[in-house]
Amino acid sequence: MTPKVSIVIPVRDAREDLPRLLAALAALDWPGHALETIVVDDGSTDGTSAILAGERLTLIREPESRGPYAARNRGARAATGEWITFTDGDCAPRPDWLRRLFADPVEDGVGALVGEVLALETATPVQRFIESRGFMRHAVTLPHKALPCFSTANVAVRRDLLLSLGGFREDVRFFGDMDLSWRMQLTRGATLSFRPDAVVLHRHRRSVSGLWKQAVQHGQGVAFMRRSHPDVYRIDGREQLRRLGGLGAAAAAALSPGADAWRTPGYLALWYGGLAWGYVKGPAWTIRA
Repeated sequence: MTPKVSIVIPVRDAREDLPRLLAALAALDWPGHALETIVVDDGSTDGTSAILAGERLTLIREPESRGPYAARNRGARAATGEWITFTDGDCAPRPDWLRRLFADPVEDGVGALVGEVLALETATPVQRFIESRGFMRHAVTLPHKALPCFSTANVAVRRDLLLSLGGFREDVRFFGDMDLSWRMQLTRGATLSFRPDAVVLHRHRRSVSGLWKQAVQHGQGVAFMRRSHPDVYRIDGREQLRRLGGLGAAAAAALSPGADAWRTPGYLALWYGGLAWGYVKGPAWTIRA
C-alpha cells in the first residue's frame, strides 16, 4: 500500500534555487493522491512567495524569519501525511526519490527513512572538495561515533513520532536535525533505516567564504550537541589525531598531479579552523533567554 507522504520544505530568499526545486518536485514519480507538498517561506524578502503563489502546493508564509527548524515544525503541523519527508530549497530530489525511499517494507521500529545526499554540481574547487570529503553524504554522517544521525536535506519521519517529540527544537539554528534524530533513538527507541538509492542532489557551498561559514556553523552545532547531550556526545582525542593525520596526508598528496590536490590542505585547515572557532563561539540560538 502506498503511504501518503507530505513533503515539507523551508525556504528563505530562495529565488535563485526555486526553478530547479519546483521542476524536480513536478517530476517526482509518486501518485498524486498520496502526496502533498508544503513550502514554508521563512520571512523572505526577495519575492520568493510571489514565485510560489502560483504553484500547485501549500504555501505557508511567515512574516518574519523564525529559523528553519521553526519553519519545518510549522509545515509538519499542517501536514496530513503518514510520513513527513524533508528536503531544502537548495536541493533537487531525483524523480525516483520517494519511490526509492519507500521501496522496501518499513519495520514498525523504524522512525526515519534516510536517503543519500549527493552534489548537485561540482563547478568550483570548493564544491569538489566538499563532495570528496563527504560532508553532506549520509553514508559518511550516519555512522556517527555515538549515535546515527540524519540531516533534513533527505529524510522521512513518521508524523506521529515527530509530533510526539515536539518536533525540532526551535531555539537553535544548527544541528537541530541531529538533535531530533538522537531524541528519537534515546527517548523512543526508534531506529533509522538508510536507503542509499533514494537520492537528493544538494548545491554545496561554492566559495571559500561559504566553506568557512559552514565550518563555523558545524562547530556551533557541536557545541550545541555537547551542551544538550553531554552524556552521549563526546569529543574523542583519537579523532582529533586522525584529523591531523588527514592534514598531513593531504599535504603529501598536494605534491602529486591533480587539478585540486594542492588546494586540499588549505581547505582542510580552513574547515578544522572554522569548526574550532564555531565551537569556541558556542551554540547559535534563535531565541536567547
